[in-house]
Amino acid sequence: MALSLFTSLPSVNSMDWKLEKPRHPLPRTFHRTRMNLRVTACSVNLKKSHEESKRRSANYQPTTWSSDFLQSLRNDYADNIYRDKAMELEEEVRCMMNSGDMEMLTILEMIDDIQRLGLGHRYEKDLKRKLDRISSSEQRKFQAEKSLHATALCFRLLRQHGYEWADLCKAFLQEAKWSSNSITPSFEEYLENAWRSVSGTVILIHAYFLLGGNVSKQALDYLVNYDELLRWPSIIFRLCNDLATSSVKIERGETANSISCYMYETGASEAEARKHVEKLIQKAWRNMNKYQMDSETPFARRFVAAAINLARIAECTYQHGDGHGAPDSRSRNRISSLIIEPISFH
Repeated sequence: MALSLFTSLPSVNSMDWKLEKPRHPLPRTFHRTRMNLRVTACSVNLKKSHEESKRRSANYQPTTWSSDFLQSLRNDYADNIYRDKAMELEEEVRCMMNSGDMEMLTILEMIDDIQRLGLGHRYEKDLKRKLDRISSSEQRKFQAEKSLHATALCFRLLRQHGYEWADLCKAFLQEAKWSSNSITPSFEEYLENAWRSVSGTVILIHAYFLLGGNVSKQALDYLVNYDELLRWPSIIFRLCNDLATSSVKIERGETANSISCYMYETGASEAEARKHVEKLIQKAWRNMNKYQMDSETPFARRFVAAAINLARIAECTYQHGDGHGAPDSRSRNRISSLIIEPISFH
């Protein structure tokens, strides 16, 4: 009797059970068993669905610059005496910053000094409070009276803290929309957004002010409108990155990169798409070389050199693969020799 009951059960692999009344009376415990099996099967399906909906992993290798490595570096200034003195000085600077007697230009210069010393994280609330005031309508009188130096400094600080970072945020948001909706944009649409999202323009705008020298209104206008000197190295930066990382991105299903967009739009093979991207990189370099010879540019030669160096470091970083996200021994040795290991004079 027991054998005949079990042989009449549906196959476990079918997963197509219904809770209809059985043809023959069965014990109550048997009904509970069937319901438990079905709940288990549903749980398995839900777990599988949840795992499939997780964000795709890039499977980057563990970072070389781990917490253990940083902790192993010697710190001769961790003594309580230094710590107490640092806290005392920090509070003194905070009181100066919150004083109502300081001129606006002096405040801007103090904020700049704090950031250059790498101490901005200790004054986040204070900095935001001051920059909110500077960006508000209450400062219109100051805006009219300040010098070119103050204009440039105010422009850089506000932009650095996100008060003027609209284009970059829009570029990031556009990429997020493409990714979440599995949309493959046209090649031109992708590139027009990508040279902004790669952050090359932000790097160069900061470099312009950090390099010092004379600041002109014409140069500031060129920066605000993203002059070609900002655009071409950013294009090289983005396309070099895509050449090094596109294969991995394609494998994990990402659609918004120059290789995928060109293949989707033209029906070209991956090899053909790579050749097209390499030609665009060469074209960008030719335009930059022409710009370097332009005597009418409002930018100083040191800033032109910085823009060219941004493109060069992009080529170097992605020359043999993803030297940023998945660095090999060659990339790690370059960083180590540049930053970690001291220069020997012997």
